[in-house]
Amino acid sequence: MGLALVLDIRLLGRFASIPYSALHRFLGIAWIGFGINFLSGTALFAAQAISYITDVVFLSKICLVLAGSVTAALLQSAVGDSSGWATAAPGSIRLITIASIVFWVGAIVAGRLTAYL
Repeated sequence: MGLALVLDIRLLGRFASIPYSALHRFLGIAWIGFGINFLSGTALFAAQAISYITDVVFLSKICLVLAGSVTAALLQSAVGDSSGWATAAPGSIRLITIASIVFWVGAIVAGRLTAYL
């Protein structure tokens, strides 16, 4: 999630000194981290499946994580084709970037709320 946020902020025009190609190389590491988190989350879910399957907050978190991963994949392919971009990304990519930030922050908030609601 951390690398996804750095990419999102860069796509919105901040950190202009970081080239898109450098971020694109690090996204492979981000996917490895996502895979590890996915496996550990799946194990946690399997251990507590009965209580989590009816938890609306947990299911919301899962939906937000899936939406965040889809936007991350879209943005990764867009950054791979970013040779003609200046400081900030085109408008359509910026909309996906904003959605990505909302999805990832929402997933974090829902994850924290899972223990309390």
